[in-house]
Amino acid sequence: MNTILETAKTTEQKIHDLLGGEFNLPKASIYSVKRASDELKVVKRNDNGDVYDLLSDEYSLDVAKNSEYIAVLTCGWAAPVTADDDDEIAPSQHPQRRRVRLVIVANPKGVASVLRFSDNPNETVIDEGQAKGSLADAVQELFTR
Repeated sequence: MNTILETAKTTEQKIHDLLGGEFNLPKASIYSVKRASDELKVVKRNDNGDVYDLLSDEYSLDVAKNSEYIAVLTCGWAAPVTADDDDEIAPSQHPQRRRVRLVIVANPKGVASVLRFSDNPNETVIDEGQAKGSLADAVQELFTR
């Protein structure tokens, strides 16, 4: 069993149950995730209107240092990626855009993410360790600072 992947799935489901159909959250949030017996305890610790400011915040750094895992929640727009990765249209302006809620679960040993789209909220898309880009880098930097 892959604990980071299973933890990501369980954490995202707990957050989903709490938020329900909300995909327009005005702030990104960081959660502390710890095992308590056979249960995962997921507690919101901090939020910010900018996910990068949230991840560079000293309090969020303390959350990462004192948690078994962290979970980062953010909402936004997603759009299809072209074959050549040369997307000139911002996802929020793309005619095929979809509202998305992303939960990233990480610890010093790894990262996994779970996506839900507002037009299909009962289905999740799971990514284990394949995320690339500035948000993935910012999450990993929490554990290297």
